Amino acid sequence: MPGPIKEIIDLGHDFFNGMANIGGAAVAFWPIKTIAEQRKITGGKVGIEGRMMLMPEHCGTHLDVPKHFVEGGTAVDEVPLEQLILPGHLLDFTHKKNGEAITIADFEEAEEKSGQEIGPGKATFCWTGTDGNWGKENFHIDRPHVPTVTAEWLVKRKITLFCTDLIGMDDPAEWWWPTHAMWLENDICMVQQLCNLDKLAGKEFLFVCLPLKMREGTASPVRPVALVM
Repeated sequence: MPGPIKEIIDLGHDFFNGMANIGGAAVAFWPIKTIAEQRKITGGKVGIEGRMMLMPEHCGTHLDVPKHFVEGGTAVDEVPLEQLILPGHLLDFTHKKNGEAITIADFEEAEEKSGQEIGPGKATFCWTGTDGNWGKENFHIDRPHVPTVTAEWLVKRKITLFCTDLIGMDDPAEWWWPTHAMWLENDICMVQQLCNLDKLAGKEFLFVCLPLKMREGTASPVRPVALVM
């Protein structure tokens, strides 16, 4: 049995009105009830505040599932929780620069340094240190990327879940997103736009990533956390 939880680390970005996202779709939160308005209506008996939310499934820190690319593929509500709550394996690629490919050799080197084998039953973390650029101009393209040859190698290693602070894994020049396709066609879900991965360095942790239970969903915003043991 694992030991007691020593620390809980928040790995998700905030969601807020007008936030940037890779598709450029609207993200909005607006009041449908305000405390002042409700107190006026009820003669001061009650004050209630509530907001409406408008956002794409693929927004901020989110989970991509096979249905995103695969017709009839696994939807958000169909992903087993065993694939979303599992030990984390942090791999350090913070030395990679914008535009550079993260190669098989890079993964092999990071694997050796981590002291763990890349494989099934874990959340495989690709830590690039780019979350500091989140929301800035061109943050969706000013980053390293994972080419399809590397993605195919990870498929052969039978990873269970791919997690990263990158906003997108594909080469920005490849607008058809072949790396996405490689993983989703092989039933490997992805958690994108994580943050605070530097706080996981050298630590053993359980990754917990729970999406909204949306029927037929192709993705879902998430609030992921690491439970440090």
